[in-house]
Amino acid sequence: MSIAQQVPMPVLTQLQAVYQRDPEADRVALVWPEPLATQQLTAEVEGQAVRFVFCVSELAIRETLVNHARAVAQEGSRERLVLLSRFDEVHLAKDVLARLWKNEPQRISPWKTLQELIRVRQIDPRLTKKNGRWMAEALLGCFDRYQGKISFGDVLDQDNAWRALALGYLEYQEPTLDLQSILLWSRKENIDGLITALPTDVKENLGDWLSLGLPNTHELLAALLLRGHGSELLPLGLTCSILFAPALEQHEVTDPNQLHLSRGVFRERYLGGQGYGQAVLQAFGESAAALVLRELSTQGYQAASSALSKAEQILASLDLISVARFSPVLPCGFQARLDDLARALELALTGSEVSAAEHALFQVNQHGLAQLASRRETISRATMAVRLVRWLQRQPPVEGSAVALVEEYVTQGGFCDWARSAIWSGDVHESLNGVYKKLTDQVRDWRERQNQGFAQQLASIARGDTLPARFIPVEQTLARLLAPLAEQTPVLLVVLDGMSEAVYRKLAEDLSRHHWLELRPEAQPEEPCLIAALPTVTQVSRCSLLSGTLAEGGAAEEKRAFAAHGLLKKIASTKFPPKVFHKQDLSDDGSGSLHSEVRSQIAGTEHRILAAVINAIDDQLSSSSQVTVDWTLDSVALLRQVMEAAREAGRVVVVTSDHGHVLDHDSVYQASAADNGERYQPAQNGASPSDLEVLVTGPRVVMPSNKVVLPWSEKLRYTKSKSLGYHGGGSLQEVVIPLGIFINASTQMVPEGWIEIPRRIPDWWNVNEMIVAEFAHDYDSIAGRVGKSTKKSDKRPDKTTGKKSVKSKLIEAAAEVMDDMFGGAPAEPPQTAENTSAAEWIDRLFHSPVYQQVKTRAGRSAIKDEQLRSLIELLHKNHGQAMDAVVVRELMIPKIRLRGFLAGAQKLLNVDGYPILSVERDSQTIKINVADLKKQFEID
Repeated sequence: MSIAQQVPMPVLTQLQAVYQRDPEADRVALVWPEPLATQQLTAEVEGQAVRFVFCVSELAIRETLVNHARAVAQEGSRERLVLLSRFDEVHLAKDVLARLWKNEPQRISPWKTLQELIRVRQIDPRLTKKNGRWMAEALLGCFDRYQGKISFGDVLDQDNAWRALALGYLEYQEPTLDLQSILLWSRKENIDGLITALPTDVKENLGDWLSLGLPNTHELLAALLLRGHGSELLPLGLTCSILFAPALEQHEVTDPNQLHLSRGVFRERYLGGQGYGQAVLQAFGESAAALVLRELSTQGYQAASSALSKAEQILASLDLISVARFSPVLPCGFQARLDDLARALELALTGSEVSAAEHALFQVNQHGLAQLASRRETISRATMAVRLVRWLQRQPPVEGSAVALVEEYVTQGGFCDWARSAIWSGDVHESLNGVYKKLTDQVRDWRERQNQGFAQQLASIARGDTLPARFIPVEQTLARLLAPLAEQTPVLLVVLDGMSEAVYRKLAEDLSRHHWLELRPEAQPEEPCLIAALPTVTQVSRCSLLSGTLAEGGAAEEKRAFAAHGLLKKIASTKFPPKVFHKQDLSDDGSGSLHSEVRSQIAGTEHRILAAVINAIDDQLSSSSQVTVDWTLDSVALLRQVMEAAREAGRVVVVTSDHGHVLDHDSVYQASAADNGERYQPAQNGASPSDLEVLVTGPRVVMPSNKVVLPWSEKLRYTKSKSLGYHGGGSLQEVVIPLGIFINASTQMVPEGWIEIPRRIPDWWNVNEMIVAEFAHDYDSIAGRVGKSTKKSDKRPDKTTGKKSVKSKLIEAAAEVMDDMFGGAPAEPPQTAENTSAAEWIDRLFHSPVYQQVKTRAGRSAIKDEQLRSLIELLHKNHGQAMDAVVVRELMIPKIRLRGFLAGAQKLLNVDGYPILSVERDSQTIKINVADLKKQFEID
């Protein structure tokens, strides 16, 4: 122990206060009744060498003063003198008092000393009255630890006093005092050691400090800290978030006796048997869970891993790990929710309602771990699985005409195959992995039935029978699509070799995120596609695409035919003829970047008609690598650069392929009579195709005698070498070629006769998470008993009570609560007098003088009357409000254009800034006040 530490702390702090007030103070006498460890001590205080002497009598004081004066006079000593004794001014002679600083011994008053040390004008009297001396002495005892770190102002109040104590003794440096701040502080090293080392008075009054910021939970926190659980506050809070969850008693998976026993053990083990109310314990748990949720989203799993692991151990020791699914943060809770999802999916595969799986997926997404990048693939696969179950339950058609089956595949099947490819590789979660295998098998079997039905229609495809205008034979693409577009604007044909509808659906989603808008002819808003030539191989179908006629050849033949195409040559100039860039043309030597000369031509407008063939997809399929590619503009860098160059030129971009493909999902090798391709073989005289093949004949079969044998089943291949995928056959996946016409949002001009449309997705693709959340209380009978079938009688309204089932409520709610990804068709309101008269007052609106005046002021930027009418009618039909997604879908407005459209509508309707039409960004809701509209526009 140093000499300074042997000097009593009140003496030191009193002397510090004296020296701060008078740096030249010497011969300071302090009233102090207790002897020092030795009669004399020397220490440094405030940069001064100080000798402390304890004097037992007045004579000793005189002698010490004389010796000190002699040392100063004769030896030039600069050492200061401090006299400690039990004598005050009454017991000392006047000549002694005359030699002392301030002519009297100084009484040590902890509050007065503290006031001088921290330099405040006064002390809040409530502090001294309530706490007596102990708080001042405690503050003096840790002065060096908070000195200069807290600004006290003019008055020392209760908040600052406790801030100083918390900083000095507990190293509490959080800016506020609340539950989450306490939990953050509890992670410091040696928290329990700091609590143990607290002065007794501070320990006894610890609850007073906590009560300043924790009026409801301070007693609980104080008890946990004083019982040595300071370092476990966060894990204990996480445990409370489950153990005392409000819904736990009502949930069927919970054994009431076990729950009561576990809660009792927890109280006894950690709370000393104290009966803190459940509301207090819930608040503690909710705060702990909220803190960890925030950390998971901002810092990742590692920040909270220790607390999560400890909480799981505590929960297991209480024999309640089975209720972990109620935790929004514990890993075992996440796993339990995935288990619930697996069971719900398995039930749905046997015919039960898919709503239980939707609810289970919602619960998985609500868990904090679902937001982590490491869980992203698991969540994505789970979402795809629920979508596939919904696809199966809609009973997709397996028979029909070629047109019907192609249309089904374009609008539905591509999404299905996208989802199927996502879950095919399985999941690390064992239960999900098993159910994904069953789901994959069911979807594959259904797809096989569809392809078998399509095989019966391949003859019409081979003959070239007339198809609806939106289904363009690949060889007619240049004449029917590219040339008419090129007459109005520069175009770029992008051919992604081997791209299927499944890949296109994923890529189209990414294109919309990069501000590419899809176009459709005004007279033909349905989904388009191309129909491949047969067999569906590159040398046939791509050559036919780029030649404008049925042909077979390679890149050289394609270049010549594209440049020589009659219609294209007529539109393009002689100096800048139609031109196609192949793989060897696009990339700079030694790099994957777009060749500078090619980029210059695409970004310019001299070449009115250009085409680019990008082989990234076909190259990946040809590989034996099992790496899954996420098909986006980032993963296909060359495509991103090509699209950016096209944006600069304001080109319309036609994105398509030459054929699709089937993935190698347990395909079977079958020897072929001729080693021609992966999935086609020449027709052999007298040979009959197998049950998995079909013989097709017709002018669109580019083979000798116009005949070919094609596998309709995706299971069959004619090559021994395994790849990621194959093509050449007659399945829907190979014959149907995706087609999208895009323009960048920055481009002002849309070709005449074309309109921008929003991205369209099938209803079953929408996982109704928002609806499930809105009606979670009605859903308990399903979600609380995952593993039990829902009776058919539960699916219908009760004929006695007239009450609607959960499913009915969810459907009715769809119109109001769905967003872009979770939308449903708006509910049709009942026909009333108000509805039937709506058209009349809307007509009067557009003819009112006020509207005409506003429209004149708005000028050219105003939206069209018919667009505004559609918006008003939609909002009126939906009781004055609608979600963004409903407006996008019903009015056919691309989402990226919605904000500008609404701004234009507000400019026309919000007269003098009055909020007739309002847009709530947070809730993604658009509202109209019809009563105010009628008043402002003077409509009776």
